[in-house]
This record gives sequence, C-alpha cells and structure tokens, in this order.
Amino acid sequence: DLEDQNDPRVQDLKRIIEEATRCKEIVKSLLEFARQAESKFESVMVNKAIEDILFFLEKQALFHNIQIVKEFDPNLPPIQGDSNQIKQVFMNLMVNAAEAMGEKGGTLTIKTEANPDGSSITIIFKDTGPGIPPAIQSKIFDPFFTTKEVGKGTGLGLSTSYGIIQSHHGS
Repeated sequence: DLEDQNDPRVQDLKRIIEEATRCKEIVKSLLEFARQAESKFESVMVNKAIEDILFFLEKQALFHNIQIVKEFDPNLPPIQGDSNQIKQVFMNLMVNAAEAMGEKGGTLTIKTEANPDGSSITIIFKDTGPGIPPAIQSKIFDPFFTTKEVGKGTGLGLSTSYGIIQSHHGS
C-alpha cells in the first residue's frame, strides 16, 4: 500500500514521475525542432492569434502577476502563414517574458502594426524583466542555448521560433 506519504517509495515514485515528465518534454521539443513537416500556409489574423494564446496563458499561474497591455493595430492585414506555428512562436515569446519577469510579475506589452507601405507587419513583445545581457544576445537563437536552470528549459524555444519566422519570410 503506497498511500502512506511517509513511505520512502512514495517519494521515489514522485521523483520518477517528475523525471519521466521532464524527459517527455525534452523529447517533444527535440521532435518539434527536428520536424520536417510542410507548413500549411493560410490567411492568419495575427491579432486574433495573439488573443487565442493570451486566452490560454492568462489563466496560468505564471501570468497571475503580469499585466497584459495590448496595443493592436485594428487595421492589421492578415498574413499568409501556418497558424499553429505562428501561435507557437507567440507562446514561446510570452512564456519567456513571463519567466523573465519572475514571481514579482510586471507588464507584458504586445503591439502590432502594419508598416506604412503595406508590405509587412511588425509585432513587438516587450516585458519589464531584466533584459538579455549583451554578452549572450548573439547566442539566444542557438539550439540548446538556455539561461534557465537545469531541468527548466531545453534551449529550443527561441531557436525553433527563429526557424519558424525565417520559414515565413520574416525577421
């Protein structure tokens, strides 16, 4: 009977479950990073895609102390892209921002705007975290580079996001 929380086997089982979950997440990230699937490009409303991700994330504990400021261009034209991949980029950026601000929280400002010539759009994610030290700024898109403690990040989020943006002819 393993219902006794003082039984050392219970702690061992909890640790096994935690480590198996961590391994699952690492393998999932590796598979996403290595994935060669064709993107399915369609018309994507960027403001709505951001709202969809915010609807999910704002309920997470990580976002409880974070004020979200939305400065959306109401006339933002749709873009051609893979909606799921674009949402993955937005989620990576928002989660990184929230983690950077930490438990004390802060403000995450998301701004969208159509460029005057109509050829592109700009999306800005700005947080009140400590920022990225200049010494590591050139490495943040490198696969497996992370500033997070062991077991907290794979170093694939920004690298994957960078690849997705490139595949969408963005910068």
